[in-house]
Amino acid sequence: MTDQEFRNRVLQWQPYMQKLAEQLLGDADNASDAVQDAVVSLWEKRKEWNDSADLKSLWGTVVKRRCIDQLRKQRPTVPIDTESLMLTEPSSDDLSEERYQLARQLVDHLPKRQRDAILMKYEQGMSNAEIEQATGMSSTHLYATLSRAYKALRNAIEQLKND
Repeated sequence: MTDQEFRNRVLQWQPYMQKLAEQLLGDADNASDAVQDAVVSLWEKRKEWNDSADLKSLWGTVVKRRCIDQLRKQRPTVPIDTESLMLTEPSSDDLSEERYQLARQLVDHLPKRQRDAILMKYEQGMSNAEIEQATGMSSTHLYATLSRAYKALRNAIEQLKND
């Protein structure tokens, strides 16, 4: 595909790509960014295509992937309610002791890797870097492990509240 053919196709399909990105992202500015990133990526590969290829669907796929990347970057993290868990040593009152014991029971039911990561973080006060070093996990793996543990703990707490 020549440079001029590429420009013509971009101009022809720009409204389609913009609308697709806006539907996925819900924001015109972010959609424009995603479309622009997709066009840059497509520009770099333009010489590999022939005219018979279904480029419109390929371009739509690239735009969708860019939108998904943006959504993943924007995904909020849900903090765990550490007051509910209270993995630090309990204070002298009975309610704190009861909460601490309950939290320990919930944590003890987690899979070993999740349990170890939670205990290192909240009971031993280790930073993520220290946990990574102690366990040999990468930062991505530790993040995923902690996220799964938090989700399991939130679900267990919600189930206890509902019972």
